[in-house]
Amino acid sequence: MQNPMKKIASGLLASVVSLSTAAAMAPFSAFADGEMLGATNFDDGVGLPWHTCETNPAKQSFDISGGTYNVTIENNDGPESRWDLQLRHRKLKIRAGSKYTVHWEVDSTSDGEMYTKIGNYGGTVEVWHNNNTDGTFNQCWNCVKIQKGHNEFDATFTAEQDVEVAEWAFHYGGKGQYQDVDCFPNGTVLKFDNLSLIGADEWDPSDEMGVVRPESNVRLNQLGYYTKLAKKASYVTDASSPLQYEIRDKNGNVKYKGTTKVFGDDPDSGTGKTTTVKVGNQNVTRLKDSGSYVHIIDFSDFQTKGTYNIFVKDTVGVSGTQVLLNKGANDTKYSNGNLVWTNPKTNEKFVMNKSHDFEISDSIYGEQLLKDSMNYYYQNRSGVPIKSQYITSGDKSKLAHDKYGHNPDTAYVQSKWVKSYDSDFSDGEKSKTIDGTGGWYDAGDHGKYVVNGGISVWTLQNDYEFTKKNGTTKKWTNGTIAIPENTDKAPDILDEARYELEWMFKMIDSDGFVYHKLHDHKWTGLATKSWDYDKEKMENGEKGWGTVRIVKPATYAATFNMIACAAQAARLWKGIDDSFAQECLSHAKSSWTAIMAKESKWNVKQGDSSTDPYFAPLDQAIGGGAYGDTYVVDDAYWAACELFATTGDSTYYSFLKKYSNPNDKSGNDKAFSLTTNLGGGENNGSFSSFNWGCTSGLGTLSLYLNSGKLSSSEQSAIKSSITSAADAYVTQMSKEGMGIPYKGATFQDAINIGEGIDVTGYEWGSNSFVINNAMVLAYAYDASKSSKYLNGAAEALDYIFGRNGLGFSYVSGYGDKTMEWPHHRFWSNGIDPDFPKAPDGVLSGGPGAGMQDPYIGGLGYKRGTLANQKCYVDSAESWSVNEVTINWNAPLVWMTTFMMDNANGSTISGGEDYPKNVKANYNTQYHQIQFVWDKVQGADKYGIAVYLAGKWRVQTTNITTNSYVTPKNLTPGMSYKVAVAARVNGKWNTTDPIKNAITVTVK
Repeated sequence: MQNPMKKIASGLLASVVSLSTAAAMAPFSAFADGEMLGATNFDDGVGLPWHTCETNPAKQSFDISGGTYNVTIENNDGPESRWDLQLRHRKLKIRAGSKYTVHWEVDSTSDGEMYTKIGNYGGTVEVWHNNNTDGTFNQCWNCVKIQKGHNEFDATFTAEQDVEVAEWAFHYGGKGQYQDVDCFPNGTVLKFDNLSLIGADEWDPSDEMGVVRPESNVRLNQLGYYTKLAKKASYVTDASSPLQYEIRDKNGNVKYKGTTKVFGDDPDSGTGKTTTVKVGNQNVTRLKDSGSYVHIIDFSDFQTKGTYNIFVKDTVGVSGTQVLLNKGANDTKYSNGNLVWTNPKTNEKFVMNKSHDFEISDSIYGEQLLKDSMNYYYQNRSGVPIKSQYITSGDKSKLAHDKYGHNPDTAYVQSKWVKSYDSDFSDGEKSKTIDGTGGWYDAGDHGKYVVNGGISVWTLQNDYEFTKKNGTTKKWTNGTIAIPENTDKAPDILDEARYELEWMFKMIDSDGFVYHKLHDHKWTGLATKSWDYDKEKMENGEKGWGTVRIVKPATYAATFNMIACAAQAARLWKGIDDSFAQECLSHAKSSWTAIMAKESKWNVKQGDSSTDPYFAPLDQAIGGGAYGDTYVVDDAYWAACELFATTGDSTYYSFLKKYSNPNDKSGNDKAFSLTTNLGGGENNGSFSSFNWGCTSGLGTLSLYLNSGKLSSSEQSAIKSSITSAADAYVTQMSKEGMGIPYKGATFQDAINIGEGIDVTGYEWGSNSFVINNAMVLAYAYDASKSSKYLNGAAEALDYIFGRNGLGFSYVSGYGDKTMEWPHHRFWSNGIDPDFPKAPDGVLSGGPGAGMQDPYIGGLGYKRGTLANQKCYVDSAESWSVNEVTINWNAPLVWMTTFMMDNANGSTISGGEDYPKNVKANYNTQYHQIQFVWDKVQGADKYGIAVYLAGKWRVQTTNITTNSYVTPKNLTPGMSYKVAVAARVNGKWNTTDPIKNAITVTVK
């Protein structure tokens, strides 16, 4: 779980948001001419673009109710000063020489003071502060005094300079630099209302501030569908009976007709009926915001290539919806066969019973997506310039740079787990440093984490090993991947993984253990550049963040991650770069020996960092993500599997075969097995088979690819566990209106939500669970060749690319309506136009029921009042639902590779266990016949039978391809009845082949 930017644990006071369905802003004085604010009062229960900001351990909570934005100061003691607690409005523009009129009101439960200012984000430029008027700017450096009760202020001023990217902020934290006393005592409640800034530029009322609203009620994969695979879409409506639909080409011609199947209510994708749900000890109302029913549109048998849209013949549509106080927010109106919805912010109209355009082809996930998704890693390399010739999409002039971010990356080693440090790091340890140059920046910040790097490296290396097994490695050496190393003849995906792995080796301490993570000692903000934010003054003239690079203590988890990845790399690099392969194996073996000396300490159900600091605590989330892990035996199993797969040494086998996770209630997290119930560390029953914190599944999958060293019973156990896990995901997909192989879990987030608060729903980074589960479906297809798993893997990706509650593609640049504004320090164009937009091929973490950040909380919803799939906003400010990370993009690379290699037009039977389309080709010269037929998924052998003398007589059962040639010199003119059968999972189906036998005559 990555918890970036300032870790604003606003508590949200149960206030969370589904930005998918936000109401239009209510006007203040009907938005007076020149009103520059996007929200002036809060009568509609919406706060954005006003949102809170805090610097841990300072803490505030808020709700938006009673027409006011209500902030409660819970802890005013932050690391710096009054600006540790803020309310702010961004995306303003100030013009030199223009006159501005300010009005603001606040009610307080205590006497106090606050600093308010309009200026740039970095705090180095202010054009107005503390109610100054023209000529009084330098007399107004002191805070505004606030009395208990109601306070109201007016001011006018003339701006003396331009500020292209400005904010209006209120600061009310604790004492510190420039602040002699705490602004307010803890427990104070501040109620903001009637805020106004009249000036030269009006707020654009069509700015949706990242809100995502469906633009079609036909939810489908916006890229398209493979010709021969299953094709399903979902339709949202109040109609309770099946509906007719048409597939139309670009010219409007009807190419296919069908009837929907009513699935029913789908509470994960939308709320079809106002209801009351239990959230903790409270009952909350979940308002109808969607159609009452989801219908399934299955057009699998339509296989004509082209570009199309789906039109549903529906006269009912959706009505009776409500979003906060906005009744009818998502209602459609029927007009001339169309169901029309009007966006309340932009006033755009959309035909909701017509889908986005999509393709049917054999190259839905193509080479460009592979290039772009892999390019994520190159563009997030630390310590090197990023050159335009290796950037595959986006504005190369902005994305490229010739700077060396964090080079050298010298970091102070911390021997103890400390939650937070003073702003200037005066209380930190400075006696020892390491060189941590290199590696990838992990996510939205500039931290580098071994445990998240571990699963990312494994996934990329596993992608190569999977393609090596199946003979499809050409793409890794033919220049497809754009990196500086793509001319060195080594597989490019291994080259990229090596960049991170070599950084991991720098994190090994003198005892053979591995430091857990490297990051800044405090949080920085968005729109920062890796090469200058720690300086006294940044390139844009703003004050630098004053950060110090630190390394947190070595841990069991980090050590096992390095061992596993290094051992895996050793066998993959062998024969390519033997010297590096040996280096990898040496590191893996040495650290294994070191950590096994402490087995009695870490081989426990739950570790405690307070008594054993080699366990990573769950609360270290200031300056970098926590990445805590209290159970590491799964990591040990993974490491042992990789070492055994590489060396065949019985020492590792003896350890791995005993593995069993006591935290997994299903009993499936054990040796030679794959679970669907993650337990340990931050996970408690997550419906998945692996993630960065629960890694045993990675070991089992590596054993599958290297099964020659196992017994036949162990091989069978692994295959069976993979298909069993995949069956669980397929079953879950059948229960979901959007066909998603995932369901929510009950979890806690003490850092960002509060101690002891249970949340039930989609977890942080829900899209990663979806795509990791798709990988298991892909493995099941490889193990069984059953088409249900290939179709399941494809259907899982449908959710990622648009078949979801928002009708939204979570991969930047891929789809009609896609993610644009991820939480990322450098890809911050939505925050500061001088920074680049994100490139294509970046996967967002996606909806999360916790909705921990205050930006998403600014829409005023209460936690639990929204469908899981609507808990999302496309904004860089929203770190809890729109972060991007190395471990989420890696499975996107993996699945893109898999689909390219396995779904590219080969004939896929629809699950039948006998050959179809049996045909005969005649050779008149030699009087023989060649029989050909469609491949059967899962078949390992084919057989031919001929009907002779009243009986079916088997000619051969040892055919391994989908063709057979008879002996020469058959008797011309003789006719035969011929049947072709297949062996699937050890069984022959002879009934259907006989029914479908063909008659041939020798020529």
